[in-house]
Amino acid sequence: MNDKTRHLTEGVRKFSPLLQAFEAGYSIEQIRASVHQTLEPEFKNPAVLQRYGIDLLTVEATNISKVKLQPETYALYAACIEVHTSLLLRDPDRCAKICSYWEQEIGAGLHLYWNSARFEVDKSGLPLDEFAFEVLRNIGSLLEATMQPYLRELLHLSLQGDSVSQTKEAIAALDFGGVVTRLEAGRLGNLLRPKPFDIALNQWRNIAQHFAVKIDGTAIVCTYGRGGRHTVTFNRSELWNALASLMAMHLAIRTAHTIFFLDHGDALAVHCKGYARKDSDLQFQFLVGAASQGFEVTDLSVTPECSAAHFQDVTGGEATPRGIHASQFVVNLWEATRSALLKITYSTKAGVTHLWAQALAEDCERVAKGEKDMRYLAKVVKLSLTKPDEAPSTERTSPRRTGRRL
Repeated sequence: MNDKTRHLTEGVRKFSPLLQAFEAGYSIEQIRASVHQTLEPEFKNPAVLQRYGIDLLTVEATNISKVKLQPETYALYAACIEVHTSLLLRDPDRCAKICSYWEQEIGAGLHLYWNSARFEVDKSGLPLDEFAFEVLRNIGSLLEATMQPYLRELLHLSLQGDSVSQTKEAIAALDFGGVVTRLEAGRLGNLLRPKPFDIALNQWRNIAQHFAVKIDGTAIVCTYGRGGRHTVTFNRSELWNALASLMAMHLAIRTAHTIFFLDHGDALAVHCKGYARKDSDLQFQFLVGAASQGFEVTDLSVTPECSAAHFQDVTGGEATPRGIHASQFVVNLWEATRSALLKITYSTKAGVTHLWAQALAEDCERVAKGEKDMRYLAKVVKLSLTKPDEAPSTERTSPRRTGRRL
């Protein structure tokens, strides 16, 4: 496994609680019931929760729980929801159009955010100057690349909700400070100033982007404002807490956006078509999807010719039915990689490799596109309880000649 896929597989445990929940003995039914109980109060249309996979919903339920830990963070979340829903109720078509204008920018920002998160390193042992550099690098990337598109969308929606018509081009022409100032003057007020520092987001961005910082003993001295006329001093823990506060603000804004889209997808779909997903995002989604069924992908290799994933069970389920369940993920693996040949190996919780499965891209594509149902997989996926020949083949052969059928 190369470094790229290693960071993906490690990221599932880091960002999703599903594997830990299965390991603690919870069933998929118990997890689903808990997730729905957490999310239902946040939805105007809670019935739509039945449409979505437990992999997606578990992440958002966890995010909601984190957002609610701090009153000011939840207040920001609620304010963002209100900005979106107030325009939707008044002019759903205009709301959907504005949301569609910012889809690609928000998607690109999220890709950068997840890349940064997956490749994040432990800062605890760094010298103070390197620690300050790393924290400010995180802050700059978070604000400039990831949070800014959300804020532009919020401003666009907010202005339209106040009957001030603006084009996307006019919003995009504003600098970061202009966006933040207008949002603070409107519905978000002082919610964009992380506690207890009372420094505007755009000034945080300026500190980080310009690295306007010097080390004075154990103090981290930062300057901001035109000509550096303002100075703020942090110790190590205070700067770390500032990053945590900004991350919490980002979580509130991002979660509000996701919950709004999940809740009102039918109204928004007339204009919103989703954003282009990077290969690493699709592969990470595949890994989280496997985790939602109690499988940890411990190895993943991807080439145009063949993609292979090793599924380690984290439940104590019966080996053969669980292995067959794992084999069905060949379709998801094809969607994430578009390889010509797809292979999945299944091991029990005890680490005993029990089943090998492989399928051709053309068959997975038929199922993914709805041309064939999942029963079709039973006819075309080759399953074996003994290790098959390592030589990959993309030619269809008779199941009776390729190993035992289950």
